[in-house]
Amino acid sequence: MSSSVKRLSAGVNTAGAQSSYCFLQMCSREETLLKKILIVGAGAVGAVYGWHLHRAGHEVHFFVKPAYRDTVSAGLVLHRLEHRATRREDWSAPRVADLATVAAERWDQVWLTLSSDALRGELAAQLLAAVGAATVVCLQPDLEDADYVRARVETPEQVVHGLITLISYQSPLPGRDDPPGIAYFLPPFTPAPFSGSPARLSGVVDALNAGGMAARAVADVAPAAAAATALLQPLIASLELNNWQLSTVPGSAPLRIGLDAAREALAVARQVTGARTAKFRPLLVPWLWRLFLPLAARLLPLPLEPYLHYHFSKVGVQTRLMLETYIRLGRQHGLETQALQKLLQALPSQSNRT
Repeated sequence: MSSSVKRLSAGVNTAGAQSSYCFLQMCSREETLLKKILIVGAGAVGAVYGWHLHRAGHEVHFFVKPAYRDTVSAGLVLHRLEHRATRREDWSAPRVADLATVAAERWDQVWLTLSSDALRGELAAQLLAAVGAATVVCLQPDLEDADYVRARVETPEQVVHGLITLISYQSPLPGRDDPPGIAYFLPPFTPAPFSGSPARLSGVVDALNAGGMAARAVADVAPAAAAATALLQPLIASLELNNWQLSTVPGSAPLRIGLDAAREALAVARQVTGARTAKFRPLLVPWLWRLFLPLAARLLPLPLEPYLHYHFSKVGVQTRLMLETYIRLGRQHGLETQALQKLLQALPSQSNRT
């Protein structure tokens, strides 16, 4: 990556640094408004959300698997990707909590940044049972994830549902020589949408905005999230079938299967959430992707093909889980799912993946 690098030193563990940041942001909140926040997962997504909440002055802790605790505690290096520069951001000694600490402490917010399949694991269930009355932020993309979380906390009203609009990944990507750390891109003019009960929602949105990540409150994030994801997931599966080669996917058989499956997934999203899917219909035309993919690769300040290959290979179980959800819900509502089934059957099982 040939770009100038600006170093942002963040000794934000001290009260002086917190005060300086708030002053520069014309922030006048009282210390009593600062929150104790738990980020479940310190992968590329969790680290970026945690960093911005930390910048806002909140007390941020991570819950990670034991194998990753020392790595996180040693510090995180983030690289904010921009079109003209890459800005390095250092986070020294983030706090890490174990399960006993999670159960013993009182949390204001708990952010779930793990994958949809990990959300359904035993450890996640133990965490949800231990967070008490905290606001729980659900960022997972499956149609049933938010309801799954609501059923496992004290009250459904404590869940705030959000849509991830950022791109983040562990750097360097395979075959690249970029600096090590977590690279991320916040698309301009795309504030992250969240919905939930007003009292819970305002705390989440305000915290992100104060930390420099644009966020907004919406009446119901589920329809918009469902529509965007219903288009994306089948296309990601078709790209996997095409060996992650963007240059050859337009006009390919995998893309045709993926677009047919996306049409079915959009119908499921419309039926289940009331999503408005008409605006996505032009994207279901194969020849359009000959224009769109090269344009996207030029506009994004990151290597698109290596990113897609790396990230969505890591969350391959989630991709399959979501296709299964579309098929099951489609059958329940009497909708067509043949293309979704064909796409899912064509994907290799996780045990055969490299």
